[in-house]
Amino acid sequence: MKEKTQIPYYLGIDAGSSSVGWAVTDTMYHVLKTKGKAMWGVRLFPDASTAAERRTHRAARRRLQRRKQRLDILEMLFAPALNEKDPQFLARMHESDLWQEDKSINSKYSLFSDSNFNDCDYHAQYPTTYHLRSELAHSTDSHDVRLVYLALHHLMKSRGHFLYEISETSDNDSSLRDKFDDFCTLLSDAYGLDFVPHNMDNYLNILKTPNMRVTEKAALLTEGLKKPSKNEAGISPFYISELLAGRSVALSNLFGDDRFKDAKKITLQNDLDANYNELCEVLDDHISVVTAAKDVYDAARFAEIIGTHRYLCDAKIAVYKQNNIDLRALKDYIKAHCIERYNSIFCDKEDKLDNYAAYSQYHHKSGDYTCSQEAFCKFLKKSLPEMAESKSPVIATIYQKIVDGSFLPRLRSSENGVIPYQLQLRELDAILKNASSYLPFLVQQQSDGYTPAEKIRKTFEFRVPYFVGPLNDKAAHHWAVRSETGSKEKIYPWNFNRLIDLECSAEAFLVNLIGRCTYTGDPVLPKDSLLYSEYMLLNELNPLKIDGQPLSTEHKKQLIKDMFIHPVSKQKGKVTKKKIYEYLKSKGWISKATNIDSINGIDDKIKSDLRSAFGSAQPSAGLWAISRCSTASFRAEEMI
Repeated sequence: MKEKTQIPYYLGIDAGSSSVGWAVTDTMYHVLKTKGKAMWGVRLFPDASTAAERRTHRAARRRLQRRKQRLDILEMLFAPALNEKDPQFLARMHESDLWQEDKSINSKYSLFSDSNFNDCDYHAQYPTTYHLRSELAHSTDSHDVRLVYLALHHLMKSRGHFLYEISETSDNDSSLRDKFDDFCTLLSDAYGLDFVPHNMDNYLNILKTPNMRVTEKAALLTEGLKKPSKNEAGISPFYISELLAGRSVALSNLFGDDRFKDAKKITLQNDLDANYNELCEVLDDHISVVTAAKDVYDAARFAEIIGTHRYLCDAKIAVYKQNNIDLRALKDYIKAHCIERYNSIFCDKEDKLDNYAAYSQYHHKSGDYTCSQEAFCKFLKKSLPEMAESKSPVIATIYQKIVDGSFLPRLRSSENGVIPYQLQLRELDAILKNASSYLPFLVQQQSDGYTPAEKIRKTFEFRVPYFVGPLNDKAAHHWAVRSETGSKEKIYPWNFNRLIDLECSAEAFLVNLIGRCTYTGDPVLPKDSLLYSEYMLLNELNPLKIDGQPLSTEHKKQLIKDMFIHPVSKQKGKVTKKKIYEYLKSKGWISKATNIDSINGIDDKIKSDLRSAFGSAQPSAGLWAISRCSTASFRAEEMI
């Protein structure tokens, strides 16, 4: 048997997140062969799953569970008074969605079954729950306890979002102005762009003008702004204004960067959460501009919905009344000009048409078919082309709403997602204040020191802090720490701070998040920690050379201090090769005759920064992790 020859060889491995490349070479880096095949290749692994779908379902499940808990607490507080007034009221309400034969109570009514007041009387007096809420918020007259409960039940069920904090007593425009100021500051700090309009009040008024076409709004916002050429780089005020107006904008136009030319257009009218991760991968650091613009757009939509009204219920009643006027005018027009199409537009339920019967969700024989507002408006536009030629101002206005897709808006729609909880809390406080004058149980102090009115308010504005996590002691991923005094007491919103040790729970939350090094077993460093942020920055700056000579340690430290830690106004924003070149010249470390091409070893843009690490005096999770890392005693300065 021929003896195999053993020669020195190198094994090269390139490890990636989902693949490992390998190659075997001799000492001269020639790829070796075995059995006639080159010894190199790649091993592919399936990408890690983000569990995004599971997380979405879990979030929805918890949201519904917490809504049910709020309603259960409200029922618990009102139950004695409701049972005294009408012992079967809650039972009828719980069974309101059942068929008559499945109900335990023999009553054809779902809410009120008094001899002088039933469901028909209730709906005649209050066409919508918003009418009931408005009356209770404005009137101090005595009302039935059941009516107060229904109004509070409606508020508790959909209380609004917690995305940003506004004062409960502030005017409705303050959140829009605050969000717009934050947006302008971001553009100034990150891109050096002065986006503050010459007439800010007029700009904001255009943003929140109701029932204005998107194209018209965009034209007014971009008036006086020059549309950039295709080759013009940098973020564009023109396309920013179009984005805020609700138009679809190409990312390559918005940021003046051809890297995004293949990316999909974005519009703020859509929910960004659905494709947020995809946008982050495409935009990287630019995502902050899109999210800040979305905040401005949502604040403008909120101001548009609420208008000059103090309470949301009053704004919804105004929409309800306008819908009645518009619907009556449309019916009169059809009866006068095209009576033969009346049934197909308003009554036909046999075919799956996007007509009024489908839009109003009136029961269809064809599988309960319903349609969206957009589909309904398209159906009307197609069915009534002659409306475009009408000389009547009323019909012309209605037709314009149909074209814009804003005709007959629903009172409850996804657009209500822009409403902050503080606005709903303002209305809840008004109802509780008025009801307390004729429902004394609301202000009677209970054994735990709180009145039912106080408990209702605390329940309404309560959120479990993200760092506390599940409150169930038996949950698989449970880290909340109870205080010693409340080890077995049931947790409610009004005793939460007393029963839960927030400091210990926050520490347990951080410990749970910190991974472990598979080699040393020590805690890993957070990406935004002081140490790792500086490490990443130095990875980019260390190769910097001027005419082939590296920058000295002292000069490098000074550059980091002046351009990354405490930058002057002209150095704010992303650090670039050009900015470094100008800085070196200003310090006299290179001659004025030195060309920018003599600087090499770095990219045109420095991706790392220290703003996340040095931007706050408060210690971050990264500092907390570093202080407990036994083997991370090295210092990033050693890399300089």
